[in-house]
Amino acid sequence: MNKKQDFKEIIQSNINQYGYHITVVRSGSQPRYAYTIGLRELLNFELVFAGAIYYMYEEVIHIVNNVVIALKRNENLDGKIMVGSLGRFSLMPVDLSWSRLMLLGIFDYYKNDDINVYQIIPDQYHYTLDIPDMSKEWNVSSEPVWQWLVNKWEYEVPENSTVVTNVKALLGEPITEVVRVEENEWEMFAGAGPDVDKKDMRVVSLGTILGIDSTLLPSIHLEPGKGLWRGDADFEWNDWG
Repeated sequence: MNKKQDFKEIIQSNINQYGYHITVVRSGSQPRYAYTIGLRELLNFELVFAGAIYYMYEEVIHIVNNVVIALKRNENLDGKIMVGSLGRFSLMPVDLSWSRLMLLGIFDYYKNDDINVYQIIPDQYHYTLDIPDMSKEWNVSSEPVWQWLVNKWEYEVPENSTVVTNVKALLGEPITEVVRVEENEWEMFAGAGPDVDKKDMRVVSLGTILGIDSTLLPSIHLEPGKGLWRGDADFEWNDWG
């Protein structure tokens, strides 16, 4: 039995036991996303939770499961779904162009190319810049964070490069400090790096952070151990002295 067959059996087993399966996709160049397979039989649509790196892996699974519970109770799709301390969530219809790019497991399972999907959207306090607007037709110019769904990696650094950053940066504050730690690892923080609490740190792909802020491009030319700083996003980069 091959890995693909094993995976299909896991999906079917979860659908048989719980009514649906959650697939989590993690790529070297684009943000993480999670989506359901099997909910269509219960609710006539599937769910996707794209980006939202504010949340850890276990929290993503918890959120999706709790949204499903709320929907099974026939709560209004236009309403807000509260998930404990993780915030409020709403649902938005997903354009088919996104589904066909990202949710391949759904189409493979149903053997159908026209399946309704809703995107789980967190409230404004948890809305990180890696979250796409999937209600509009896929467009690389309006969603640069997700360009690697279709574009070939174009930078002379490893495609699987990662960045340790902080929640403030992912919520929109300008990154002011950059250090290339290793060949494929950077640290980029909004504010002073030493002041960032570990619980506020997140690891994202370099492709994600460059899609969020293209002014960070000079950082890919740093030698390992070297860094840059600026006053804010309007200031030029300076070598770390």
